[in-house]
Amino acid sequence: MRTTLLVTLLLSSALAVPIDALQDRGAEVAQRYQQAAAEEDHAGLVELWKANPGLILVTIDADLEGSLKLRESSPEPDEDAIAALHARALAGARAAAEATGHPILLDYASAFVGWDREQQRRFRAGQAAFGRARGAAKAGDQEAAAAAGLECAELAEPLGDWWGTAMGHSAHGQALLALGRFDEALVALSRARMIYHDLGLVGSEYGNARGVVTALRELGRTERCRAAALASIELARAVGDEQGLAELEGLVQELPGS
Repeated sequence: MRTTLLVTLLLSSALAVPIDALQDRGAEVAQRYQQAAAEEDHAGLVELWKANPGLILVTIDADLEGSLKLRESSPEPDEDAIAALHARALAGARAAAEATGHPILLDYASAFVGWDREQQRRFRAGQAAFGRARGAAKAGDQEAAAAAGLECAELAEPLGDWWGTAMGHSAHGQALLALGRFDEALVALSRARMIYHDLGLVGSEYGNARGVVTALRELGRTERCRAAALASIELARAVGDEQGLAELEGLVQELPGS
């Protein structure tokens, strides 16, 4: 998978929830998903996703990336096992699209199962580009981080890899923000925020929404900044970020016209 299950849970669920509880909930949802899919219980899957929107993508993606690992692990992979994982992921994604009203989840899953070998290699190349972007950002080389983040997004988006697309735009945008290129950062971070919202990854949406607020403040776009900050306040509450909540509330108070 792109990240460990634990990291993904921390990004997509309330940050105030203890780690053990996150792990337990993720395992329980995965078990219920597998059982409902085996029983062809579409209604049960819809209800499962309605109750656990932040766990939809990571649960389904475990099957999608699991199928790719099977294909990559052997010159003669178990095609029946791959097909079974694909069928379960698609069943889960159809139910998820119905439960959330977000077609991006089914589009992502259906794109993934249809990739040929070259497209699968492009997917892995996109993941590698994101890794380089993270490494460059940690090393303080924001120019390299921006370039690698953009490369990730450009590799992922034509594939229908919406998660990878959001990751790439996020890395690109955060690097541009650090470089003071606020107009460009606003475009990239806004794209990442909207995609993460549709994917149900609240923690990742929040991080990019905060970047949008910063870019808008620096650009002097007061009303849009106010609207973005108010939306980010709700996200801060959802993820349990008390410090961020206080900072956002203070920013709103400081904006002209408040």
